[in-house]
Amino acid sequence: MDSEGDPARASYLSRALASEWIPPGLFFIVLGAAALWVSRDYPLGNLNRMGPGYFPRMLSVGMICLGVLILRQGLTGLAGGKGLRAGPDRSFWLIPLSLAVFGLSVEPLGVVVALALTLAVAGAAHREARIKEVAISIVTLIVLCVLIFVVALKLPLRLWPGF
Repeated sequence: MDSEGDPARASYLSRALASEWIPPGLFFIVLGAAALWVSRDYPLGNLNRMGPGYFPRMLSVGMICLGVLILRQGLTGLAGGKGLRAGPDRSFWLIPLSLAVFGLSVEPLGVVVALALTLAVAGAAHREARIKEVAISIVTLIVLCVLIFVVALKLPLRLWPGF
């Protein structure tokens, strides 16, 4: 019997694609695997002398592990028929868009403005986003980023636009 005529299998596949956990989990696994493949020729080094491939590989492994955890959550919910949604909601588009906003705005606008724009777009991805909570998150995360990257690590980042 072919799988196309099997209603249980079609139902399982459509439920898996409609899950709010399984597609993002697969996305993280694929993205982590692709980054791992791209960084395969970079010298790894060791913990005392990290090579240029150390951080990308560790980040890739972390993304794959995160994807597996998310996928596991979705498979658990799939068995009980939970975690279903009608289709991709706005977070499916706004989260990647927020990354693009940061990449395109950090050079001309500086870190503070780029982070504010990025976090505003990402905050709008939540179904029940509240302006006050998003604003508090933006201020808190900007302060933390400036303290960590500029003050503690002394990275030469431009904070504000250079008019």
